[in-house]
Amino acid sequence: MLRLDAGATREALPWAALLEEVATVCREQVAGLIFCPTRLVVPLGEAGTLLVMPAVSRELSITKLVTVHAGNAGLGLPTIQGEVVVMDTRSGQRLMQLDGPTLTARRTAAVSLLAARLLGAADAQSALLIGTGAQALAHAEALAALMPLARLHVQGRSVAASKAFAGQLHLMGIQAQALTPEQQASLPWDLIITATTSATPVLADAGAQDALVIAVGAYRHDMAELPPALVQRAALFVDDPDGARAEAGDLLQAGVDWEQVLGLEHLVQDPAAAPQQGARVFKSVGCARWDLAAARVAAHHNPGPSGA
Repeated sequence: MLRLDAGATREALPWAALLEEVATVCREQVAGLIFCPTRLVVPLGEAGTLLVMPAVSRELSITKLVTVHAGNAGLGLPTIQGEVVVMDTRSGQRLMQLDGPTLTARRTAAVSLLAARLLGAADAQSALLIGTGAQALAHAEALAALMPLARLHVQGRSVAASKAFAGQLHLMGIQAQALTPEQQASLPWDLIITATTSATPVLADAGAQDALVIAVGAYRHDMAELPPALVQRAALFVDDPDGARAEAGDLLQAGVDWEQVLGLEHLVQDPAAAPQQGARVFKSVGCARWDLAAARVAAHHNPGPSGA
């Protein structure tokens, strides 16, 4: 079995191919060609959580194992650790093992950029990225690769954090301007991406106006990056309808009508039905289908003995 570390996993997941494969998986999901049960969440005592995420297609299947330990930062250890095992569906032969956090960050950003393309922000001129962690970094990289004309502004918990993150991106060849929370409403944003672990809103309703807002950070029912007023007035979309009903705190706390919330697969199947203007919110909670899409891309770049 081929084992790819974080660097090799990153190289095996080019942005354009990853985005297109996510769209392909959406079509196959609608056609009933993919089996992706709800993720299993297992408490690890009071220390953390284990997530088990399988997905099956005709050729390749995957299982992702992820542990989340919030207290690890104080121990000098990663908060999120994990791996994705890729296998041949027909034989069960293990083909690859990919770095879980790297794959998760990149496939999540690819899902966001696909949503941006479908919801009228493909040609965004101004983008605001709230957050300075791994997801924010992956989204900044994806924006630079797939939407290079967008002027990127970044906002962290503090002025110092914003400037440090902008400096980090500059060293990577990505131009970004640091922004303070008070400056959110100072520019007319085309695209806003929130990628934080905040339990309370990090985006003011007044700052969103008619932007497409993509929320990827809050991952529990008791967390929310977006104000309820924004969610209640916007057209709503999610990456995984089943997962969102259980985990999308931004939508749950706003008391949304789930009959009015459309999934990403709907946008892929019928892009003409997607609104291109006005308040739009795309909430991403993640699911193993996107891990499967990433595994397919990686397998294509690193074909194993079965030719997967």
